[in-house]
Amino acid sequence: MGWFIPVLIGFYAIYVLKRLIPRSKVDIKEKFVLITGCDSGFGRETAIRLDKMGVRVLATCLTEEGEQSLRSVTSDKLKTFLMDVTNSQQIKDVYEEVKRQIPRDSGICKNDDFNSANICTSGHTY
Repeated sequence: MGWFIPVLIGFYAIYVLKRLIPRSKVDIKEKFVLITGCDSGFGRETAIRLDKMGVRVLATCLTEEGEQSLRSVTSDKLKTFLMDVTNSQQIKDVYEEVKRQIPRDSGICKNDDFNSANICTSGHTY
């Protein structure tokens, strides 16, 4: 019985500390996230989870089978693209399509974050 009071105090201290430590509140709904390697594994699971959280996922897959499989378990908000990350032309093609998918005023970069080659330079998310 002598252990009950210290354990109770410990739980109360953890509760108080969790309430005192500020948490950042980021509204992720309607944000865009590009994920590569969504055919299987970590990329696929991340895409599925973020889609369920309301994030607008832009998912790249190496194969059509991976693309169809991912679409079968996600919402219509998730968009898939075929892309081999070792193929420069496919990367450029997906980049152009992603630019079309993201509205100018709510995308990954503001207009002033693009350099003369039209590449995002800030790393900011908006």
